[in-house]
Amino acid sequence: MQIAEQICLVLGLAIVAFSYLTYWRRTGDARGVMTFWRKRMTLDIHEFKLQRAGLCLLVVAVVLRFTGALV
Repeated sequence: MQIAEQICLVLGLAIVAFSYLTYWRRTGDARGVMTFWRKRMTLDIHEFKLQRAGLCLLVVAVVLRFTGALV
């Protein structure tokens, strides 16, 4: 269970980072990447799907951690 949590966490972070790297290479907007929590970034559909997939993996990692702590 702990290995699955770590794999989901690392893979999720890598996918989100790759999504932001793709956005940065496409637009050259480094400031938008550094302030990703604001509504400055305009992701295309592929970057958006990658970002959401990475975030879902991060949520799965958190759920696995909580279930592991409860059991």
